[in-house]
Amino acid sequence: MDVFAYEPLGFEGCLVKIEVDLRRGIPAVDIVGLAAASVRESRERVRAAIRNSGFSFPQDRVLINLSPADLPKEGSLYDLPIATTILSACGILPDCGKPILAVGELTLDGHVLPIRGSLPALLKAHASGIQDYLVPQGNLGEAGRQKSGRLYGISHITELPSILIALREGKPLGNHKTGCGRAGLALPAGQSIHAGPAPITPGRGLDFSDYFGNSGVVQALVVAAAGRHNLLLFGPPGSGKTMAAMRFPSLLPDLGEIQAQEVAALWSLRGKVYGDPAVAARPPFCAPHHSASLEGLVGGGRPPRPGEISLAHRGLLFLDETPEFGRDVLQALREPLEQGSISVVRAGMILRYPADFQLIMAANSCPCGNLGNPAKTCLCSPLEIQRYWKRLGGPLLDRIDMRIPLSIPEGSALVDKPVWTQAQLCSMVDAAVTVQLQRSSRWGGMFNSKLTPDLIQQICVLKPRLREEFRIKAQELGFSMRACHSVLKLARTIADLKGLVEINQEALEEAVGYREFGDGSNYWPF
Repeated sequence: MDVFAYEPLGFEGCLVKIEVDLRRGIPAVDIVGLAAASVRESRERVRAAIRNSGFSFPQDRVLINLSPADLPKEGSLYDLPIATTILSACGILPDCGKPILAVGELTLDGHVLPIRGSLPALLKAHASGIQDYLVPQGNLGEAGRQKSGRLYGISHITELPSILIALREGKPLGNHKTGCGRAGLALPAGQSIHAGPAPITPGRGLDFSDYFGNSGVVQALVVAAAGRHNLLLFGPPGSGKTMAAMRFPSLLPDLGEIQAQEVAALWSLRGKVYGDPAVAARPPFCAPHHSASLEGLVGGGRPPRPGEISLAHRGLLFLDETPEFGRDVLQALREPLEQGSISVVRAGMILRYPADFQLIMAANSCPCGNLGNPAKTCLCSPLEIQRYWKRLGGPLLDRIDMRIPLSIPEGSALVDKPVWTQAQLCSMVDAAVTVQLQRSSRWGGMFNSKLTPDLIQQICVLKPRLREEFRIKAQELGFSMRACHSVLKLARTIADLKGLVEINQEALEEAVGYREFGDGSNYWPF
């Protein structure tokens, strides 16, 4: 019986084989294989847990090898696989005759505590051909997203004999009782046990049924949701920037099963539970405070963990008061926006985390916030406004497809009924998404915002007259090549929302209007 543990390095991580050798000598436990202090401490936890659970700890010299030996190991999730391997080497546990994955932290009385990274461990083990998994009872909720193989929840190491016998015979444990009065449970494919209520994702329960104001803003948000275009909302305080951003997730369709599994695995690496496996998964919504550090946003640390941009994978990253974020933090978003992933480089290793997110930024139109407020006077000089916008950085702002100015709505708008319903908005987005994915199916299916330059030439085609008008307008506004591509992708999304096969002049003009602000000295439309 081979017992494997899991080392969470990057998104995929590595499997670690646990080997135990018993030999004569002064009783001691040695751990080799680049084990950090947190792993070496497991010697005492495992020894106490085995003895306090009624098992006999070997009175020999115990050598524990963690293979591969050149891979650094950290954390307490090695407790359960080490205890399982020691008891198996002593003949106390039956040999199930199969490779198994075991993860879990032990208390001194033998109880198994939940750990972070259980779902990525299962995915890695399944990819390596292992079909039997032992996880703490508290991790069964997130582990239930792994639909294949046999999953056993364990709450105390006295359940190990019953679990290994069930593994050897290929039978579920059912209601079999163990010495500690608890039952390990094998989960059939497609079923899961939840450790507790799923956390509520910010903005999940909000929609546009209570959003009053400019209908043009809602129209722009629908375009951004349909094509997954990055978005900047700017205007004076009270114009509804944060309110619109918090309701934006309600326009997006549910995640697919594979996408939800990716998101849940990333959240598991941070020790968080994402959603409920029994219901449809919503796109994640992350809104870090402007005091967030570079490490907290892009990932890293010791031990390495994914950052906020990875927690927003397949969903939304909302930066409120964007100019207040550190410049190095904002500029670190440029590569993930292009590549859909982040590589954290550390000495001797490169850790990769998925980070395919849609960015929504909100900012005031000037440092004092009064620009665009008809009831107040802006006292900022043009140079101060220019410096304020430069905090965003030209390279980052160039990657933002849409820049939407918001003005403070009039009092009468607060009592007028919206001209749309939430169901109508979602139906429009769903229809446009379906068109995009079907059209790009031979390239794997992608949203318009992800079109590469060669695909733009094939999908975002303009008629000769319209192409010449666009060339003149782009030259007049000083658009870069990336800006021109953004306008074409926006125009394609607008045409999809209107059910048009080709991009017409109206769609192109609307796309240019979404892009023209924020470049050069054009910071406000009025």
